[in-house]
Amino acid sequence: MREARAGLAYNLLVPDQITTMLELIPMLHASGYLDRSGGAVALRDERGFLVSPENAGELMRWELKEADLVLFPGEGDASMARAGRRPSRMNRWLREMLAVRPEWRCSIQTMGWGAMSFALAGRELPLHNVSQQVYKTMRGGSVPLVAASADVDAQAGQLREVVGRTFGRSSFGAVLIEGEAVVIAGTDTALIPAALDTLEGLARAQQWLLSPKH
Repeated sequence: MREARAGLAYNLLVPDQITTMLELIPMLHASGYLDRSGGAVALRDERGFLVSPENAGELMRWELKEADLVLFPGEGDASMARAGRRPSRMNRWLREMLAVRPEWRCSIQTMGWGAMSFALAGRELPLHNVSQQVYKTMRGGSVPLVAASADVDAQAGQLREVVGRTFGRSSFGAVLIEGEAVVIAGTDTALIPAALDTLEGLARAQQWLLSPKH
């Protein structure tokens, strides 16, 4: 009985993450974190993982409703698409990020050019000062890189390992998939834009690290 009451109280306190995300998407699109060519979002609720559909930017201009999200009810790759929607091809990385910590409820594949520059270059992104406070990492920490590989399962295992080690006690986590993607996850959808801004600003300020002499 006590556990049931605690669960009810928790559900009353937790904001509607789906509504919050759908309301945030236009702002994320306007900021360049989601664009016509790519980007994806995912959320966790009691049903499983909900992922934005394929070509959400190109075909739907990021004007999504809850019914457009594709449900993954279990741990595997089987999805329950509604209205003929297919999940974003980045859905595996979004779901793997959410699986690192049960407290993380939302994840975003960002298209911000600063962070993507590090992913495309295959370089970890060093964290400093404010970013270390936001992501609660140790001094000298970096956003980890998952190496490019044809073995997606091996990449998934590496993602869980490096993200769990770096952000195991944080409200936010981030990872760079070499040559492919930047993914951020967190406990509260409403706070994700701040985490995105912090990471993207830091990446743009450190573009000099990607010059040939470094």
